[in-house]
Amino acid sequence: MNLDEARTQRILRAAASAPSVLNTQPWLVTTAGSTLTLRADPARQLRHSDPRGREMLISCGAFLLNARTAARRESLDAVVTVLPDPDDDHLVATIELEPGRDPDADELELSVAIARRSTSRVPFDDQPLFSDVLHAVVAAAHDEGADLRVVQPGDPARAEVLRLVRRAEALAAEDPAASAEEAAWTATDPGRGDGIPRDLLGPRPTDDRAPVRQFLASEGSAPFELHSTTAVLTTPGDSARDWVAAGQALERVLLVASTFFVHASFATTVLENPTTRHDLRRALSLDGVPQMVMRLGYSSMPQHTPRRTVEPAAG
Repeated sequence: MNLDEARTQRILRAAASAPSVLNTQPWLVTTAGSTLTLRADPARQLRHSDPRGREMLISCGAFLLNARTAARRESLDAVVTVLPDPDDDHLVATIELEPGRDPDADELELSVAIARRSTSRVPFDDQPLFSDVLHAVVAAAHDEGADLRVVQPGDPARAEVLRLVRRAEALAAEDPAASAEEAAWTATDPGRGDGIPRDLLGPRPTDDRAPVRQFLASEGSAPFELHSTTAVLTTPGDSARDWVAAGQALERVLLVASTFFVHASFATTVLENPTTRHDLRRALSLDGVPQMVMRLGYSSMPQHTPRRTVEPAAG
């Protein structure tokens, strides 16, 4: 089957709406007939804070989930093969698009959520998620072979989780290379197609107990909620395949959350430091490996970070 250009572009535009670490958008796509080949772009890897490419592959996994979801909206089935290829170090997955049935209501709702999903770095309503929302996002993670450890405001481990988040951020702030890398991707020119513009970094919280990442370039401060839900996404292992799976699970969680008008922001620094990542796993007695820490809550619709155009190259 040969895909027409309009359908391919719709799928790729939706896929490129995926979240990525510091909005680096580290993906490359080639097309050949009905096959899309997704590769990680090493030029967009955070070499200092993400030397193994874990967050790069999580970002690509989120792109992959969006592509699968957008394909269903086009009445296509995405047959996905994930890693490895010994001759292609940066291969993430191949996606064979085949004719399928029309999407059902749930698939359509999830595809519509792609355009609604956006990271929110502003204060949320000061309340945890409702129980039906919690059930839905945990189930979403399970659907992609991951787990979601929910840390509610009353959880005894919550204070230790936040302490580790702040500890990791303080250590990164003292590291000139880490600070320079963050600066290269934040407070960016509003006309740039990647990175996080200054006005979308969000203010600094007035209380360190607030579960929100503090960027070095953030301007101003504001009181943040103290009772939103924190969640840690885990996978059974810590291989490249697990990282891609984590990205797909993360994006399914975020899309399902968006259908309930729930938004998220991320605390990645605590997982970029091997010591605080280990300590976080121990603090929560996790069976799996932590791949993402996120804050979930209710807020007004946030602005979208910019996106570069994904131009598929012929395979």
